[in-house]
Amino acid sequence: MLKHILYIGLNDKDTKQQEINTIDAYKVIYNSLRAAGYDAATITEARGVYTHDDGTVTIEMSLEVSILFAEEAKTAALVDIVKKALNQEAIALQVVDVDSRLV
Repeated sequence: MLKHILYIGLNDKDTKQQEINTIDAYKVIYNSLRAAGYDAATITEARGVYTHDDGTVTIEMSLEVSILFAEEAKTAALVDIVKKALNQEAIALQVVDVDSRLV
C-alpha cells in the first residue's frame, strides 16, 4: 500500500511571503483533499527551506500532508488544486510503500 506525503510551503511563489495565514491554509488543504476525493489525511506544521527557480532561498512555514491508502490520480489532482489555491511553484511529494491497515 502507498503512503503519499506532501510538503507544502506556505509562501506565495510570486511575493515569496506568506499571503494566506496558516489556519486558512489548513482549510484550503482540507477542502482540496475533499475535492480530490480523499476523506482522510494527517496535516502537521513544519518549517521548510526551499530554493525558488530564480535562486531565492526561503525558510517558510510549511504543512506536511500524509495520506494513507493513497492513489496516484487523486494525489495528482490534489497537487494541482493546492498549487493553484496557494500559488505554489512546486509541492514535494514523497511516495512510500508501507504496511498499514485499519484495526
